[in-house]
Parts: sequence; structure tokens; C-alpha cells
Amino acid sequence: MKAFFKGVRKHIGKLDAEQLREQYELVSDEFAQTEMLLHALNEGIVRLDAKGNVLQANPAARKILGDDTDAALKSMHLPLGRASKSIFELDYPEKRTVDVQTLPLGAETLVIVRDTTAEHLRTEEELRAGANRAVRDLAAGVAHEIGNPLNAISLNLQLLERDVGENESITICMNQVKRLDGIIRGFLNALRSPAPKLAPGSPADPLRNCLSTMQRQFEERRIQVNLDIPAALPSVAIDKEQMEQVFFNLIKNALEAMGDGSTLSVALGYDDRDVTIAFADSGVGMDAEHLSHLFEPYRTSKENGTGLGLMVTKRIIEAHSGTITAESEVGRGTTFTIRLPRLEKRVRELN
Repeated sequence: MKAFFKGVRKHIGKLDAEQLREQYELVSDEFAQTEMLLHALNEGIVRLDAKGNVLQANPAARKILGDDTDAALKSMHLPLGRASKSIFELDYPEKRTVDVQTLPLGAETLVIVRDTTAEHLRTEEELRAGANRAVRDLAAGVAHEIGNPLNAISLNLQLLERDVGENESITICMNQVKRLDGIIRGFLNALRSPAPKLAPGSPADPLRNCLSTMQRQFEERRIQVNLDIPAALPSVAIDKEQMEQVFFNLIKNALEAMGDGSTLSVALGYDDRDVTIAFADSGVGMDAEHLSHLFEPYRTSKENGTGLGLMVTKRIIEAHSGTITAESEVGRGTTFTIRLPRLEKRVRELN
């Protein structure tokens, strides 16, 4: 394009009206193709003047940054007239992560904006998965190292009891050793949940079993349980024992977050793709910081909690090819929503 303009400028005095018209049409076509290219890009392209004002922005830039592209870019305090790369988190027009690159363009600055929200989410999920694996490996090693001394203590306590006879102190020590051994075994079983034995069924069955088992706790604490189960519910592939463990963990968390006399609402539903199970409590709720780390091990708001229960819950749901999400607000309770894929998905026509 630059060479083209140099050629036209050099010979413009020799061109007649028809030749000028032809050159104008060539330039017009070139600009039209460039405009089409800018409109087709998924990356945002913005030209800034020497003061940082927007001279031109393609539709992708306005989609990523919002209609007030000028204000969004000025809030980033980008360096003008030089190359740079930065990462920003935006809250408007929706929460997203963007990579922003600046390039000098004469007296202007070219800004390239990429929406990398999905990439960053994948990276965070990979980091969480790595952390979970590290926790499992560490827990297995620690449990093994603790288990050996416990076995030695138990053996020596038995030998001591054989020598001195029954003794209350020895009995107490042996009971505590057995208790610690049980805790370690339970801990390892939780971290190494076996693969689910999937079979066609309804999540309503393990849910009713769980609610029935916990009925006495509801009554003692005057917890009102609102249960909404449709008369007909599509089938899902489910391991009922593992799903009952999931429901128990979520209801236990709800009870710990609620005061006596509160309300727990459990609603089952479905759409064209999934069956949903939602647990909504009227407890203390969580702030955004706690919510963002909810399914990570050892990240919990409970004084004596470990965060392992929700980590295991999430892993079981994912082993069922499902998802679990949480919504919460301080003082207004928390809602966990599980989505499990239907065995027979209905076909939808997308307009």
C-alpha cells in the first residue's frame, strides 16, 4: 500500500481524470478489503492518537471492552508510542481476562486486545488439578509415615498389656491408636474415591435416602426442608452410593452454615441436556474470595475444616461427567447446583 501511494504521488501530475478515477477506485477497494478484514477479526484492534484518544476501533474491540472503548483503554494507562504487553481483568461489560499489546504506529499507537478468559480458566483448572494430585500424593505419603509408628505403638501396647495385665491407661491408649488409624484410613479413602459404578437411575433415590438418614438432625435443629422433585425425571448414569455421599457432604455443609430454625431447599429439575439438583441454604453465605477457592483442598472458612469434602464432591461429580457450581452472598446463603447429563438428550434446533 505504501509503495502504491508513492507511485501515485510521483506520477500524479501526468494522470488525467480517468486515470485518477481508476486509481481512486483501486484505493477505495483496498480500504474496503482492509475494513472487512478488521471487522472479521476476533481480536480487538484500536488506533490511539498521541494523547491516547481512540481514532478507530473494530467491532471486536468494542465487544471485548464495551461501547465506551475510550474510557476502558484510558483506565488501563497504556504506554503510548512504544511496544508493551499486559494482562488485565475486566468487570464490564462482563467479567473477563484480556491480553493487551501496544505497538508504535508513527505518531499513533496500535492496541491489540485478545479475550483470553477461556485460556486462563483452563490454566487455573490445570493448576487446581495439579494441586489436588500433589495433595493426594502428600497425604498418601504422610499417612504411610504415620501408619508405621502407629502399628509399632499398637504392637508394644499389646505386649505391655500381656505383661502387666488389663490396665485402664493402656486401654485408653489402644483406643486412641485405633481411632487415629481409622481417621487415616478414612482420609485415604476420601482422597482415593474409586471409579463410579454407573448405571441408569434417578438422583432422586439417593437424595431421599440421604434426607431420610439425616431426618433426626433436621428435627433436633428445627430445620425446615423444602423438597421439590418432578413427577417424571429423566434417567442419568449414576453411582447411587457415591451420589449419596455427594448429597450428604452438601447437606452437612448447609447445616453447618445455618442456624437452628433455618430453611434448606432442595430442587430437582431438567432441561434438554441435563438433570439438575440444587441445594439452597439460608445460612451465613460466603464472600467472593472464599467462593473462588471453594473446591480447593485446605481452603475453607470453617475453623476446623479441611476443604477436602467439597474437593471429593467435585471429583465424584466430574467422574459422572457432570458439573457443580456455587453461588453465594454474605448473609443471604449459598446455592450449590449439580448438573448431570441425561442419558437421552433431546435434539434442539438452534435458530
